[in-house]
Amino acid sequence: MLHVFKKKSKHGIATPKQEIDLVKARLKYAEQLYPEWLEEINRGK
Repeated sequence: MLHVFKKKSKHGIATPKQEIDLVKARLKYAEQLYPEWLEEINRGK
């Protein structure tokens, strides 16, 4: 799980740009770390 937030409005207000940017940044970071993590897991077998 990269990010969780509670959307308060049922309609009319879009997700804040700050939240979207934070999710994108966390996803990019996770994509960078994944190959290293996978290699580390495979070495442990």
